[in-house]
Amino acid sequence: MVRSSFWPHTVDTYDLFRVVLENPRIPKNHISRKFSVKNPKTGESWINSALRKQIIGVPVFRRYSFLNFKEYFYFIRTDYPHELFEDLKKEKDNLMYFCVQSGLSNFQIISTQEIDPKGEIILSGCRSDYYVTIPPKSTPENAIPVILKKAESITEESTNPSPLVFRESHYEKWDKGMEAIYRELHNNMRKPFLQVIKNTGTYSNKIAKWMKSRDEFGQTIITYFPQGVAAYQLSIFCIETEYDSLLIDLFSSFPVSTIFCRVENYVIMSIYLPFPYESRFFVHKVLTELAKKELVGGYTHSTIEYAHIV
Repeated sequence: MVRSSFWPHTVDTYDLFRVVLENPRIPKNHISRKFSVKNPKTGESWINSALRKQIIGVPVFRRYSFLNFKEYFYFIRTDYPHELFEDLKKEKDNLMYFCVQSGLSNFQIISTQEIDPKGEIILSGCRSDYYVTIPPKSTPENAIPVILKKAESITEESTNPSPLVFRESHYEKWDKGMEAIYRELHNNMRKPFLQVIKNTGTYSNKIAKWMKSRDEFGQTIITYFPQGVAAYQLSIFCIETEYDSLLIDLFSSFPVSTIFCRVENYVIMSIYLPFPYESRFFVHKVLTELAKKELVGGYTHSTIEYAHIV
């Protein structure tokens, strides 16, 4: 790995990402031994730097789409998006996320309850499970021609089952203690164990059990941004298609984490694109190619201006 002023360390950030992917709560002083480095403070400095520069996103947790865990997506157009943004910061009940966008939709809300948002609803509905790509070790310059060639060479419809499932049952084991742990950890899975105990008033064995069984009821999401998240523009594509797996397969070759879910008839793709034009137009080219082959019915997109996570 070539060192730079942005990343002056000897460890490859992709290798560091794979370690965190394997164990999202790996203690910082254990990082060094994964790379056969004697000084534990060396690995600690690596992970601190990677998280601070947002090369590796802080691991978050999202529940599966069980009926008692429903999340509602709203893409809306409102006359005064910033005013709505400021209003919602004061009314956080049931809200998980909201943002100002540029595009067909200029505002998005994610809520744990159905709401009646101000403005015209462009698209709304419950979300499916998420799917997050594990990006390859590559660069946009190398990956984009591969993705384009793959899209152009598709000759038949994909029949692979979609991972963007809607679960038609309740998760029956859930209780108030599990909910408290979830609320404490859902935006930062690396919170210290003692802090979780203190803030939830829950016994340590219950927290440990929650940690061990979490794959039953949700997914830990870890993202990777080779140049740091500030080097990319988050764009949201709403794609009308039945071929979820085909889309996921194509964009899994992109070297930055991409997040998928389904809302109604649309696959929602959240993709972080480098700012240079050459690395941004390719998504439209891929989707146009798929539309010509009648694998995509149509799509719209918006770019994120600023957001608030509750």
